[in-house]
Amino acid sequence: MFTKISGSKWKNIVLFITVFTFVATSLVAVLVYKFSGEVSGAAEVNGKEIPIYEFNYTYEMMARNLQNQNIDITAFKKEIAKQAMDTIIENELIYQQAEKEGLLATKEQVKEEILNIPAFQSNGKFDKNLYLQIVNSLGLTPEAFENLLQKQLTVNHVKAILLSSIYVSDEEIETFTKKQLTKISGDVTLIKPKEPVISEQMIKDYYEKHKNDYATQQGKKVEIYKIDINKLGQEKAENLAKDLFTKAKSGSLTNVPPEVEKVFDGELYQNTKLENIPSEVLSEVESLSKDKKVSFSKTPSAYYIGIYKEDVVKSKPIEEIKSEITQKLKREEYQKAVENLHKTTDITALLNNNNVEKSTVSDMTIQEFVVKYGIKSNELNNITNLKVGQTSKPISTDEGVLIFKLSQITEPDKGKMEEMKKSIEPLIKTQKFADLYQMYIDNLKKKANIKINKRLVEGE
Repeated sequence: MFTKISGSKWKNIVLFITVFTFVATSLVAVLVYKFSGEVSGAAEVNGKEIPIYEFNYTYEMMARNLQNQNIDITAFKKEIAKQAMDTIIENELIYQQAEKEGLLATKEQVKEEILNIPAFQSNGKFDKNLYLQIVNSLGLTPEAFENLLQKQLTVNHVKAILLSSIYVSDEEIETFTKKQLTKISGDVTLIKPKEPVISEQMIKDYYEKHKNDYATQQGKKVEIYKIDINKLGQEKAENLAKDLFTKAKSGSLTNVPPEVEKVFDGELYQNTKLENIPSEVLSEVESLSKDKKVSFSKTPSAYYIGIYKEDVVKSKPIEEIKSEITQKLKREEYQKAVENLHKTTDITALLNNNNVEKSTVSDMTIQEFVVKYGIKSNELNNITNLKVGQTSKPISTDEGVLIFKLSQITEPDKGKMEEMKKSIEPLIKTQKFADLYQMYIDNLKKKANIKINKRLVEGE
């Protein structure tokens, strides 16, 4: 099947990976995954680990693509990381499904693709030294790059198969073309929610719940106990230290003897200096984690027991990000209000309880009208089925609810209709493919067990 596809017209449609081009990104902007368990790689899909290099490479290609468009990515690093994570998980889901169906790209196809990538050619021929040099500069081994390429070729083949299954009818082309060329005039009543009021308490609650999103440093909460050899004597201090260490290891340290001094109880971050703690002891304590919860250190004058309590983060002060949080909450509250408007069928209530903006449109194509007001695709018939003089029922938009009274309709010129029909099929196919692809991915996700390395998408 692959051989047939790669030699067909679909090869011109499918995106093939190259060194300096943008890695194919997700058609689903943001996917939500369950965060569970510890992952040593970038992610784990149905028990199979996605290596870190795959995430790094995808992230780098996405970042480079934006930078080539003169976009400063400083403020978007987390978003790029999430997009990269979405992409590698989607690709892995498709790859695993293709493997079950016997649709994997072969090693021979990978080799052929590498030989034909212009970036690896010198004077029109494949240059092995150039290939190794470029791959190494990307932080990849040849094996890693070839694994990436095999997966991308497989994904592209699956996409080509999905695309080839799409059929566009003459009726669809007729409807789509009319939407592009038919012009309408009339009165618009746009009903929008009132500006949401964000209280100080809402800001504070959001900040407390999302502190990790504004972390500047990661650290750990620990306790450090000191058993003084000079005060207690070597034997007593040693026995007390061993007993304390054993109880701490077993989690049964409840009552600390009065001879033991708690010298630190707080949060440790990178480069934290503690004047009353020897550097070698602090070094041991800094190595504590969920997997190593107790440390034991000895200096000439004392024994020290360190106990890990939990991971912590140091976040930006709320005053620094208050404006950012306020704007975010306003957007969220506004969107909730819009969704509530969509559920309301009482026109009188809509008009009385919200902001109302009235305007007129003149000789605007239906497509322009839909784009301008953010009308949902499933609401389109409420516009196209109107007759002159009729008023639509409430129509859901991105900003609220719209009511339209049609005063004039101008049918498109037949010559222009026929001319546009010639080029309209690929556009409809693209729309249909996006819907089909999303359904395909959503179905794979429902059946999958997905874990991700949260550090990669939540880190600074």
